[in-house]
Amino acid sequence: MTLRERQDEFIADMALFDNWNDRFNYLIQLSDELPAQLPESLQAFRIEGCQSKTCFKAYVNESELMAYGWSNSAVMGGIISVVMNIFNLADMDELRNTDIDFHIKSGLIDNLTPMRRAGLEEIIRRITVLYE
Repeated sequence: MTLRERQDEFIADMALFDNWNDRFNYLIQLSDELPAQLPESLQAFRIEGCQSKTCFKAYVNESELMAYGWSNSAVMGGIISVVMNIFNLADMDELRNTDIDFHIKSGLIDNLTPMRRAGLEEIIRRITVLYE
């Protein structure tokens, strides 16, 4: 599946729900995919500005993006799970040529609190600096 297809799949999944309460419940369910405890390897990658304890690391392994994260907030954990599902193992050439817009087209960015919005923007920035 391409990066574009993975983003579009998330956008379509969010559109299945009638309201943002249900969409946030979906994100909370996705947070269960993350480890229960903060992995030691992520402790140095804290997202500053988040009220919750949220960590995210992105790096390139050969020509693929590796994306890992964790949060003690269920909503941020769900967002990290979404980002990992979309971007982990993405080909860097494909990433350079694909707009990152899942958060805009799904409306997610406009329905987050200011702190969660800043956290998501920082997560995306940590991905984009790898190919700029």
